[in-house]
Amino acid sequence: MNYATEQVAETLRKAREQKGLSQRALSARAGVPQSHISKIENNTVDLRTSSLTAIAHALDLELVLVPRKAVPAVKSVTRSVGTSPMVDSAIGKEFRKIEKTLKSLSVHPAKVEGLDHLQRNFRDLSQFQNLVKDSEQLRNIRKIVESVKTTTDTDAFKPANEAIRAYRNTLAHAQSATEHLRPTRAAYRLDGGDDG
Repeated sequence: MNYATEQVAETLRKAREQKGLSQRALSARAGVPQSHISKIENNTVDLRTSSLTAIAHALDLELVLVPRKAVPAVKSVTRSVGTSPMVDSAIGKEFRKIEKTLKSLSVHPAKVEGLDHLQRNFRDLSQFQNLVKDSEQLRNIRKIVESVKTTTDTDAFKPANEAIRAYRNTLAHAQSATEHLRPTRAAYRLDGGDDG
């Protein structure tokens, strides 16, 4: 395998670890066999675009082709974003439990829309995993979500949706409050022209 694919494999492995996901959990999210993910991360298999796209999306990454001249600027920006703290294993485990609970819900057709909103809100919350410091709030959310299993009331999703949205908003506001403390990044000139 060549150096370029080694970099991609390493980037995917680091992104998975930062999310606090095992290869098996990533496999479930991406729909790519765990054994194939292992081979990709070890750079022992040719990486297909379809697998790369599925894994990238499961890791909240986007595939983008960038002009070569823009690469230094893009790397600088991604380095500053990529320095977010890793997800604590207990917190990652709690997120996976909530995800598993959501997948196990079998709902009456009248409740499908509520479940769709609940899953969407949880995906939004998952974007902030690295900001969660204590798993107690997640345990409370999981208990609320689990209570949906035992009811036929179509309004049962409201408390779970509200709890997830409220916690997501708390984390988002905490993140934006700390972002203004970051040092400003240097500007880059992307046209490659002379300054003289």
